[in-house]
Amino acid sequence: MRLHAETGPVPVIREVRPLSIRGVNYYPALTPWSGFWTKTPPEVIAADMALTASLNANTIRTFLDFSQHTHAAGLTMPDGQVADSYFAKVDLLLAAGWKHGIRVILCFSLEQATGAGQAGRSIWKRFMRGFAQRYADDGRVLMWDLSNEPDGREWTPAVEQYLREAMPFIKTVDDRHLTTVGLAWRIDLLEKAGLPDVLQYHEYAPKAELFANGAERVGRTIATQRRSGGTRPVLIGEFGMSTARDPQHGAGTAWQDRLPPAPGTEADQAKLYEIVLQAAETQRAAGALAWCLHSYPTQEAGFLTPPESMFGLVRHDGSLKPAALVMRNAFRRWAASP
Repeated sequence: MRLHAETGPVPVIREVRPLSIRGVNYYPALTPWSGFWTKTPPEVIAADMALTASLNANTIRTFLDFSQHTHAAGLTMPDGQVADSYFAKVDLLLAAGWKHGIRVILCFSLEQATGAGQAGRSIWKRFMRGFAQRYADDGRVLMWDLSNEPDGREWTPAVEQYLREAMPFIKTVDDRHLTTVGLAWRIDLLEKAGLPDVLQYHEYAPKAELFANGAERVGRTIATQRRSGGTRPVLIGEFGMSTARDPQHGAGTAWQDRLPPAPGTEADQAKLYEIVLQAAETQRAAGALAWCLHSYPTQEAGFLTPPESMFGLVRHDGSLKPAALVMRNAFRRWAASP
């Protein structure tokens, strides 16, 4: 059991109870995606964990990047080796989170090429082994997430083979932590490779369906997961809405004709949060993780356009959107639930 300087031993969680996971997906506001591990100052992470805790959250989900960006920064080697400097950054995140009682779901984000053939297999195993060995006894890590939305356009025989091998492999290194896979929703595909300890799907049903059918629409998807997964806990690993159409805080008039149907206003986002969180509560799901804590300035994030960059609970100016208050109140209620 890994020791923490301020609080002593942090137990590894082996049982996920209903409504016990209350959280957000996390990247820093100004350095999302590849910039997280390569550019984020420690004080930003510390402030973000305090902000997360103020929303009554106890969990974040984020991504262990293995890419050309981490190679260039000296955090990883192309053969899958992990540098001590990468571990130090993850240690910093875990310590900043646990200061506020926040555990972390770490999702392996591997370029698809690493999953193909014997050479690719050696790469992802070396990368995964490095983290799993280091944190096998560390309860600040809530669980290992082996892939993000592999059942979308990226589902290939190589991805299926990776999942088929990765789930038993990580247990040979760390048999204490639970595993999950961040499905879009196609559990029928994941069944071919094998199911993890905790089922996870991402709730992005069309907003028209959610608004028309309410929590019942979310409940149907949860029921589908349970039909395949039996008694396994079901976690809503992502849900949310871009607020790019908001007349006051949205993307502005120049973008209105170019936005797809999915974005809405801040009032729409708050309504969606009410629906999804009510469904999770009614269905006694393991919990829910909003996508995401921050909205990202498009000029800082590079490739992001306003639909993708405006999902956050926190506006560009640091103020909270109404959905953040909806979530904070729901999580307070969940924390008091028997």
